[in-house]
Amino acid sequence: MGRPVAREDGAARRVLVVGCGMAGARFVTRLAALSPDVRITVLDGEDRPAYNRTLLTGVLAGHHRPDDIALPLPPGIDLRTGVRVVAVRRATRTVVDSTGFEHPYGALVLATGSRPHHPWPRTRPTPGEHHLHTLDDCRHLTTDRADARTRAVVVGGGLLGVETALTLAARTHPVTLVHRGPHLLHRRLDGRAGALLRGVLEDAGVTVRTGTPATAPARGPGPSRVPLGDGDSVAADLVVVACGTRPRVELARAAGLPVAAGVVVDDTLASVGDPSVYAVGDCAEHRGVVHDTAVPAWQQAEVLAARLSGHDPHARFTGARTLTRLIAGDVDLAVFGEATTGIGTVHRGGARTDVLSVLDDRRRVYKKIVTRDDHVVGGILLGDLSTVDTVRRAYESTRRLPPDRLHLVSALGGDG
Repeated sequence: MGRPVAREDGAARRVLVVGCGMAGARFVTRLAALSPDVRITVLDGEDRPAYNRTLLTGVLAGHHRPDDIALPLPPGIDLRTGVRVVAVRRATRTVVDSTGFEHPYGALVLATGSRPHHPWPRTRPTPGEHHLHTLDDCRHLTTDRADARTRAVVVGGGLLGVETALTLAARTHPVTLVHRGPHLLHRRLDGRAGALLRGVLEDAGVTVRTGTPATAPARGPGPSRVPLGDGDSVAADLVVVACGTRPRVELARAAGLPVAAGVVVDDTLASVGDPSVYAVGDCAEHRGVVHDTAVPAWQQAEVLAARLSGHDPHARFTGARTLTRLIAGDVDLAVFGEATTGIGTVHRGGARTDVLSVLDDRRRVYKKIVTRDDHVVGGILLGDLSTVDTVRRAYESTRRLPPDRLHLVSALGGDG
């Protein structure tokens, strides 16, 4: 179990944070507020740490400047940017950075985040190929798309891929979105919602190709072409790879910490292999789940700050029930929980699911609420978010639903 840092002396009062993304910044801010006497050192490999990555497409679209998405950091911390950590020496409780300097710690917090996943192996990217994971990525992508006639291919039809395709199309780029799954957001949406979402993107000028993988853009003279698994290919001056992310766990693995998909932590956010090392955000795996959205990361940061400051030594992270929203272009989407589950599906313990749904093909509105044992366990709201707050409260609540549940899909149904 982790120990409250604020109640210990000497080196134990030093908290060393590796990474200053959204989870790291929230943790540092909360810990500094709860325990101003704790010495906090932050090592971050980026030159510009602490910004809201969920708003990168807004920067790409021109709605935000880079400074607009910066996250505040408290005064008094020792922040070192552009500094990579190369080793964790758990026996001596020190961390070695890329300059060779050794930093002692009482508690080590890994907030190393994630890196973009590449769908095809190779040694170097093709010219014109990009990710959208950092502000530097955004700057390079902005430079490469100066001409509105630039033909863009977005590889990956998840949340980031859909948002990026809509952003580029709004800037009058010819855009093709290629997704290997049977429909867009196939891990989050059912087929009906996926088909409606496809129609919304096509109305926005995006050509959608699903059910076929993309391979590495072909090099050669003239414009690149992105080969597809069905034998076709798409011309591309610009390629954005948006195929998800993978936790950054190399540092933890090299230090001998238990790692699965992420750094394995318990309810205190401590590594199950070392009670003085913690992990939060995209790099942490809790109860078999890696949470890759902002709200769970912030909740983890709050819990860990409460524990290490001594403000609440019994604080625990027991999981997150969060609703993911996408608002880009003409897309209004909220999805959460067991959204792809169908009616009558038998859950562990024998409980069966029920589904309440409303569909308006003409307006491309689809609402689906999945319930089990009179509780909301998942759902999709597409094209109309008028009931999103009502649905969120029901999803987060432990109270049973009333027999009349129309308020979950209709603003005219009251708030239940």
